[in-house]
Amino acid sequence: MKISQPRKLYVPAMIIVAVVLTLLVFIGFSTYWNLHHARSNALKFVHQRGVATIQIIETSIRSLWGTCASKEESIDQLIKEVGENEYVVYAYMVNKEHEILHRSTPLPAETSGLWLKQMPGSEEISSRISMLSDGASVYELAETLRPLSLDQLGDSEDSLKYDGGIIVIGLNMATYEMARHQDFHHAIVMLSILSVLGGGAVFFIFVIHLYHRMNQRLRQTQEYTRQVVDSMANGLLSIDADGRVLSYNNLSLEILGLTQPEIEQLDLHKVIDFQTSGIFKTLNQCVSVMDREINIVQPGGELLPLAISVTPISAGEGTCQGAVIILRDLREIKLLEEKVRRTEKLAALGKLAAAVAHEIRNPLSSIRGFAKFLSHVLKGQPKDREYADVMVKEVDRINRVVTDLLNFASPLELNPAHVNPAELIEHTIRLVKGDAQSRNITIEVNTENSPESIFLDPYQITQVLLNLMLNALQAIGAGQRLSVGVARDEDSAGISFWVEDDGPGIAKEHLERIFDPFFTRREKGTGLGLAIVQKIVENHQGRVHVVTPLPGKADGCRFIISIPMDLNERL
Repeated sequence: MKISQPRKLYVPAMIIVAVVLTLLVFIGFSTYWNLHHARSNALKFVHQRGVATIQIIETSIRSLWGTCASKEESIDQLIKEVGENEYVVYAYMVNKEHEILHRSTPLPAETSGLWLKQMPGSEEISSRISMLSDGASVYELAETLRPLSLDQLGDSEDSLKYDGGIIVIGLNMATYEMARHQDFHHAIVMLSILSVLGGGAVFFIFVIHLYHRMNQRLRQTQEYTRQVVDSMANGLLSIDADGRVLSYNNLSLEILGLTQPEIEQLDLHKVIDFQTSGIFKTLNQCVSVMDREINIVQPGGELLPLAISVTPISAGEGTCQGAVIILRDLREIKLLEEKVRRTEKLAALGKLAAAVAHEIRNPLSSIRGFAKFLSHVLKGQPKDREYADVMVKEVDRINRVVTDLLNFASPLELNPAHVNPAELIEHTIRLVKGDAQSRNITIEVNTENSPESIFLDPYQITQVLLNLMLNALQAIGAGQRLSVGVARDEDSAGISFWVEDDGPGIAKEHLERIFDPFFTRREKGTGLGLAIVQKIVENHQGRVHVVTPLPGKADGCRFIISIPMDLNERL
């Protein structure tokens, strides 16, 4: 199950945030520039109005000077009329000594003439912003009258006092203040917009961050769930209403013998019979099917026993939108069941064999005694004595069979001890060495990786090795090879003995029966040797494994005896 990567959402998110930040910078700069530009234009408008007014006054004074007889009264009237203008707060005129010659209204105390003394001597217009006592702002402009001609001035003292005079007007800044207030309100609105945009960008980033954290937790939860499902001891499949596989764990792939690409394109009907398994019933009737045993054919052609449980995925109102299938491999259970049946069978057989053996042994002793007596009596009759000797040999063979039956039937109690497994093999080889040499059979020994000591019953393991070697010697002929060895078993943390020969091996159809009592392919065999071997090995908590034919060959056989190293802890 794939999970979308949340980091992909950060690309459009960061683009949106970048656009918002760009808008914030642009709007902020634009607002600042507009405010500054509006104030500058408003102040410039007031200044131009004041300059125009002063020029009008100056022009009027020059006109009055040449035409009017009562110049002072006319100028005074002009100044007062200018002061009555709605945008003019006051207007007055001073001489060189900054004494007031004419004024429109009573002047406020703030109209100090100090700044006039700092005016340059040129004809430039000076300006300043002053604050009245009532808090109102006044924009003051002052300009020195341009020199009048001698004809205009005349010789009177009244005329001379206007020479170098200064015209001052104070303009109302209500328009400028109104513009400032409007700009301030506009700035507040833009600042609010910027705050909303910035807050939205921050909130958007916060939401994306929360989504990323939630998605990360979701991925962690899904990954943990996937690990839990993959760690299940059973195979798990989920299917839709049409039987298509939606999800699965690794064990289900192993059980079905499929790979991931194969199961994603799989038609499950071809692997599992929906009718026999109960899947069809679950999908159509929305009911569960528990632990139903089925067999499926793996890709190699091997039949695999399974226990299948099918649980519906309900969509409400009795409809089923899919199912969850749990597959349990029954191979180990079937082997255990077979082992239990075999053990019960052998136990019953053992009891019967013990009872029969005891009943047979007593008559056999009598028969053997009479046969020996006849052999002694018939010394002079070689042919008849031969019959008596045959009777003794056959009775001895029957006695061996009875002894094997008793050994097989009686419980084998372990007497374990710490022994050297290599020495155990050498001792067993000495028991069969004479027979092997007489038949020109080579015995190879491999004890290079043998541990120095292991805890087991040396007499019983000697019996196991002896039985296997005798079977191998009987299966091979002159010039062939018998191999015996012991080594550490790294896979099972134990020890492995093996007996290998170059004989014809064991037919495939006989492999399942070779450990059954009385099963043999030899004319004089009892069929109890391998049964006793398996019984001894199982008493040591071990197992017997047969490989035939040998890898890379067409024949040969290898018996492997695996015994745990911690036998003393298991007993």
